[in-house]
Amino acid sequence: MQYRAVNELLQKGKRSAGSSVGNYIHKKDKQNQWGKLNYIIDAEVRTNDLVTRWKDADSHTVNDVFNYCPMVLNYLSLKGFNKVLFVGHFNAAQASWTYPRKSDRNLHPTPTFKSADTTMVDPNIWIQFLPIVKMAMGYRDFQMHTAKPPESRFTQLMHSLYKRYEIDLVPASEQYKHGGNVTITPPHNTMYDAVVFAGVPKTGEDEGFTEHHIRSTFSPICCEGFEIIDINYQDKDHDKYIGGVRENNSDWLNEVFVSRTIWDDRFREESEADRNIEYSILDTMIDCHKTPGGITYPSGYDFE
Repeated sequence: MQYRAVNELLQKGKRSAGSSVGNYIHKKDKQNQWGKLNYIIDAEVRTNDLVTRWKDADSHTVNDVFNYCPMVLNYLSLKGFNKVLFVGHFNAAQASWTYPRKSDRNLHPTPTFKSADTTMVDPNIWIQFLPIVKMAMGYRDFQMHTAKPPESRFTQLMHSLYKRYEIDLVPASEQYKHGGNVTITPPHNTMYDAVVFAGVPKTGEDEGFTEHHIRSTFSPICCEGFEIIDINYQDKDHDKYIGGVRENNSDWLNEVFVSRTIWDDRFREESEADRNIEYSILDTMIDCHKTPGGITYPSGYDFE
């Protein structure tokens, strides 16, 4: 599965009567957005004299951003959320956004069509671009606010890019880490029905946290029964979401991958083994938790 400069089918909102609908983004618009993000990253790195390796001979961050982020956004669209809080984690000290495929940081087999590549883009980097791709590719079926911590070491280049794209930012009292606490200040009367974490670590490697702690921390600004979607490229960690039950992603991801086969002829031609690798990458990254009773929207909730 690779970035393709062709017309792409995007999911458009929650299923109705068992069927989903979508719309196409034209290849010219995709190419323009791909070029725009390349230009802006390069300009920010040069202007601010940053040491950031965002591409090399085998890997290109922008390619992976526009390859994978629409898949995740399609997943979120199918779930039918209205207002999503995006809580990312960007470490400005990470000088290289790529790393060797043969390192222990690569957690999955390499698809055959990438077998000659010696490096890969850090998935916990490309997932930080979710708000940008939502804006760039025209996902309008749900709102997304992005938490902005005060510490510059957690904002720097990434939040400069958010500013360029006029992403809706909401202040956070500090950079959130799982097991810790944070205060988010959204616009008046805003209640989120989902919180999406992206690459967020725990407060300590040997620390654990419960699902109840997450819900208690974010409940003041969320609907009752809000969904938690934790997207992270990491080894399985049994000390996360203690007492919680992970939702099976297959109902949603299967449709996302079927949608990909409609417009991406090269993906259709991949071997079953390679398609399974790509599926496994997203399935293990996306950790969704919901309550048995589902989401309860308060009286007078603004669904616009």
